[in-house]
Amino acid sequence: MCPRFYLETYGCSLNSADSDIIAGRLIRTGATRVATLEDADVIVLNTCGVKEPTENRIIHRLEQLSGGQKPVIVTGCLPKISFKRVQTAIPDFAAVIGPQSILSIEGIFGRVIAGERGIVSFVPDSESKLKFFQGPPGSVICTVPICEGCLGTCSYCAVRLARSSLKSYLIDEIVETVQRCIHLGYREIRLTAQDAGAFGHDTGEHLVDLLRSLDSLVGEHRFRLGMFNPNLVIDYVDELAKTMCSNHFFRFFHVPLQSGSDTILKKMSRSYSLSEWSHVVTRLREQVEHATLATDVIVGFPTERDIDFDMTVAIVEKIRPDIVNISKYGDRPGTLASRSDGKVDTLVKKERSRRLSLIVDRLALENNRRWTDRTDSVLISEVNPLGGVIGRNRSYKLVMINQGLKLGTTVNVRIVDADRTHLVGCV
Repeated sequence: MCPRFYLETYGCSLNSADSDIIAGRLIRTGATRVATLEDADVIVLNTCGVKEPTENRIIHRLEQLSGGQKPVIVTGCLPKISFKRVQTAIPDFAAVIGPQSILSIEGIFGRVIAGERGIVSFVPDSESKLKFFQGPPGSVICTVPICEGCLGTCSYCAVRLARSSLKSYLIDEIVETVQRCIHLGYREIRLTAQDAGAFGHDTGEHLVDLLRSLDSLVGEHRFRLGMFNPNLVIDYVDELAKTMCSNHFFRFFHVPLQSGSDTILKKMSRSYSLSEWSHVVTRLREQVEHATLATDVIVGFPTERDIDFDMTVAIVEKIRPDIVNISKYGDRPGTLASRSDGKVDTLVKKERSRRLSLIVDRLALENNRRWTDRTDSVLISEVNPLGGVIGRNRSYKLVMINQGLKLGTTVNVRIVDADRTHLVGCV
């Protein structure tokens, strides 16, 4: 009988893409992916270590699985960030595999099925992972990695310690993978990376050239470009904006801010200033009509004063991003910031997060209400568990439609209502 595996994924879109590669690798060996843990012979947990709350949740999950009858393979970033904690949580693990070593899961899976335990593999893969990519079953959404690793040295980030230096996939290889996804019926294709702006810095290729090549592919699909840091696109931001005006791209830009204070940005080891961030997002909005802007903010970074936080509030209120992912600073193992003696009090961090969240919620609702009575084409991508379907308009705004529509189709939808998190439409 074919061995069966259950795959559970935590973390970012890059981790999601890695899970699709893991699944593709195992399925090619004859294994079968199952939807429930109870039906599996082996459990695979693809982990994340970007934030302490996420780590704690994963550790709790590992503790639940420890001592069970089914072997557990732990993959992803967490083993390289907090190996000892993983080992303590599940001392009887079948295998631990680093994020650069997931192609080794084929041989390791066979050894685990044969009864071997305690395997550790952190040796980087020698070949490209993309050729084993297999999109998620039963979906019209897939996530294709364009590179992993980054060029940054952020003082608070442990993921760069897990993902290591930049490794870009070649344009031809990405295009071939995307063509396969289109042929298989995927319509929302997410181009993911730790930093999409870093793409090609190690291979001599260029992000805009990649996007142009993808734009030439025929079909009713749309691409969502992942996060990019402003310093890596500032020299060609106009060219990037022009390329992404094509109907093949969602008008969506994720450009992290992290802080409105240049003093804090410098202590974070971010490679841009507030004015540079503002320049990039302003140029994108000026050239891409109805662009959706997402950003990230860390509150309570070590030595952040009230005046620094007030600067963050001011720029958020001025630029009015559509989405702001707010994180309270937390120490991560092995980072420079974790050794700072200027830690901000927990209650102060909570209050700053609460204050900024109220502002962000207000702005999100006001921004979304501007869509009321407009009609736009919406790509139907998911079934709404509460009834009807969920789609994304060209600006990647989430649209709920209380009608049964076929997944993967694009329909004209009139927006009749708006909430801070989504729009409501009807055909």
